[in-house]
Amino acid sequence: MRQDRNIKEKGHDPYDEGRKYSEGTYCPDCGAVYQQGRWVWPEKAVKDGEPLFCPACRRIRDDFPAGEVLFTGTYLENHGKEVLNLIQNIIDGAKERTPLKKVIELKQNRGEILVRLTDDHLARQIGDAVYRAYSGDLELKYSDEEKFVRLYWHRDE
Repeated sequence: MRQDRNIKEKGHDPYDEGRKYSEGTYCPDCGAVYQQGRWVWPEKAVKDGEPLFCPACRRIRDDFPAGEVLFTGTYLENHGKEVLNLIQNIIDGAKERTPLKKVIELKQNRGEILVRLTDDHLARQIGDAVYRAYSGDLELKYSDEEKFVRLYWHRDE
């Protein structure tokens, strides 16, 4: 006897066109190159392929993040620079590995840090790292319709 089941569709990423680009296609904004089916940092500047904005640069131009992390609490008033350094180290490491993990906005106010990113996995990685290093409360909210994650981290002294 067969029972039907509700199969959930994969999350929809509006910036993933699901197609292959021609080899050597490059992003005129950041200089990333499409090689062997993925966007990579070239060893030297390439301008002989077709110019096309990479998905991360399109997200930045459209101001449409895939992830946001909001850090709040009185803990940031005294330790904000330490937390910001950890965040920046993770961002720098991710940027070195792949051109699709970029920062759209990084804003710091008294007792609050907001990071908006082009990659949902990078947002999760930053939130988890800060939580492991400084404890506090971490809350995650995933969007079912689009590929998006919002993280809230809070700690008072």
